[in-house]
Amino acid sequence: MLRLGMALETLGTTGRRDKVTIMADLLEIMQEPRRLTHILYKSNMSYVQLVKYLDNLMGMGLAKKVTIPHRAFRITDNGKIFMNIVRGNGHNDSSTK
Repeated sequence: MLRLGMALETLGTTGRRDKVTIMADLLEIMQEPRRLTHILYKSNMSYVQLVKYLDNLMGMGLAKKVTIPHRAFRITDNGKIFMNIVRGNGHNDSSTK
């Protein structure tokens, strides 16, 4: 079975992801500490877009920068709650659009 990147799996009928879905996708990627480059490739976003979203997530307390085991980003407990709420509401389900 071919596995598409996370960005492609969460596309709605319009071929675009909304902001909440993008944030939940990023948080899912950051379940383990991830370097910026890894998040960039996995999310299928431009560098400028990714930095903007990471700044927003950190500002809301949903993600944080860590230095151990390396400089990376990681989801916080509040981020896990947010991600579960978004996924639980079927927000990434393309049939709701």
